[in-house]
Amino acid sequence: MNHETALGNAFKTAVQNISKRKQTEMISEYIYKKYDVFKQCKPLAVGIEEELIAAMPQFQAALIVRVLGNHCRRPRYIKAIASGGKRFDLRNKVKGKVSPEEQENAAQNPVVKEMMEKIAAKKATDKPAVAEQTAAENPEQAN
Repeated sequence: MNHETALGNAFKTAVQNISKRKQTEMISEYIYKKYDVFKQCKPLAVGIEEELIAAMPQFQAALIVRVLGNHCRRPRYIKAIASGGKRFDLRNKVKGKVSPEEQENAAQNPVVKEMMEKIAAKKATDKPAVAEQTAAENPEQAN
């Protein structure tokens, strides 16, 4: 049984007459507004492209996969994978976890390495400042 309506078919035809670049911009804008997992750059569930394709039948599957690839190449997303943890579906429900191999692979990304080094350096410089502040606030504990 076909669930597409005449209006849905007309919309699909109209969308497909728009340039591919404009369609990818529309897809990107739509998924970042609708799905928190994209806004929050959480690790995505394996196979999420099928969910996205089913959720947006008005767009060509290849364009949806392109937008998904662009998202997954963002440094913030790669950092989320490098941090490990749970993976999420479109409804923000846990659906698997990042494997140690995926974590290691993401951690090898040069941009992520640089981000992690900056975070580590900031933490290292913040620790002495916090210790000094604590000592100044509680001089009797410093002795």
